[in-house]
Amino acid sequence: MSGKKNDIKLYNVLFPFWMLLLFPQVWLIVLPGNFIIDSLVLIISMFALKIADKKQFYKRHIFKIYLFGMISDIIGAAYLLLLMVVFDVGRMGDELYLTAPAVVISAFLIFIFNYFITFKKTDKLLRLKFSLIFALVTAPYTFLIPSSWLY
Repeated sequence: MSGKKNDIKLYNVLFPFWMLLLFPQVWLIVLPGNFIIDSLVLIISMFALKIADKKQFYKRHIFKIYLFGMISDIIGAAYLLLLMVVFDVGRMGDELYLTAPAVVISAFLIFIFNYFITFKKTDKLLRLKFSLIFALVTAPYTFLIPSSWLY
């Protein structure tokens, strides 16, 4: 048995993931905050893309957009957690080459889920535009906040 101590330091996990684990009440901000952001992006996109029946379109799509956005963010955060716990690589957020892929993974999944599930009954060009808008605008850019700023 080696004398090496295997320390896991929670401050190496990137915000907001570590905050959600340590401070569950933060979920009360994150969940409605993401819903509000998704709603604003959808409403603005509907006006920009000249959707006719905005109220019906909103009702038909907002829940899936929100759900798949959260799932995509969780998968991106799981990637960061995997790097930290399993591979014991550097501080998340402080090293762009570690956190940028998590943002890209989440954005890619947001696009895939929205393109193939959420907007599958929408015209192909609109489907592509909405999926790209959500992937680019709602990607979890907070992953890029250096964890060293938070402690």
